[in-house]
Amino acid sequence: MSTTVGRLMGKSAVVTGAGSGIGAATAELFAREGAKVVVADIDLPSASVTVDRIREEGGVAEPFAADVSDEAAVADLVAFAAGTHGGLDILQNYASDRSVVTADVEVADASLAVWSKQLSVDLTGCMLTSKYAVPHMLRAGGGAITNVSSVVAWLPLAARPAYATSKAGVLGLSKSLATEYGKQGIRCNVIAPGHIVTPATEKQFSPAQTQVMLDHVSAPRLGRPDDVALAALFLASPDSAFINGQVLVVDGGLSAYAPMVPSFRRLAADG
Repeated sequence: MSTTVGRLMGKSAVVTGAGSGIGAATAELFAREGAKVVVADIDLPSASVTVDRIREEGGVAEPFAADVSDEAAVADLVAFAAGTHGGLDILQNYASDRSVVTADVEVADASLAVWSKQLSVDLTGCMLTSKYAVPHMLRAGGGAITNVSSVVAWLPLAARPAYATSKAGVLGLSKSLATEYGKQGIRCNVIAPGHIVTPATEKQFSPAQTQVMLDHVSAPRLGRPDDVALAALFLASPDSAFINGQVLVVDGGLSAYAPMVPSFRRLAADG
């Protein structure tokens, strides 16, 4: 991984959903770039593993167990980060509820409990962390919030309407935050990943389904957590100081072309 060391030197960051996958990769990269990181996850042992890796490299990090759908827990998380590291400059929202994947079915068969659970973490969680982070950022004269959506927000799969809706809602929330606080130095942007190979997606997708994803990517490989982490570093750093309210798509070109292109390629290959 090629980076410019020190891009976040002296900054305080909270990364949610950082016990594994993209969140963990981002927390580790931010620490490598000089940030003091609070690694937040509903699973404290997983957060602690990420923190151990950061500390082994000489970085500064603390684990914190938090359910981002619980307002009191979020308030405690942000207070801990600000108190431990002298303020809060960066908020990265990766937390997502994967426990309802198989139950998130077509709308006619949808469960209100599943719907509410998915939105409470993936969408309301972003709102709550921002609600408590913004006052600290205002006192500091600015900050950077990055919320993670998905290309599924506008290219939904055959099912998972609750997930698609929550990720679409993240776009509206993020643009609202950018509009409300941009003049006061707080930027809010969105990363929309395509298919990223993580422990969670490896459980969710079969090898055959993963191959379908690869067929539809205009790149020689599928995405990796570091691909998203590097995009997050850019959006959190001064390099993106004049970028606000935008969506950075990290999908290997998945959403760049008409959906029939892979079929045309197969027809051409068959002669």
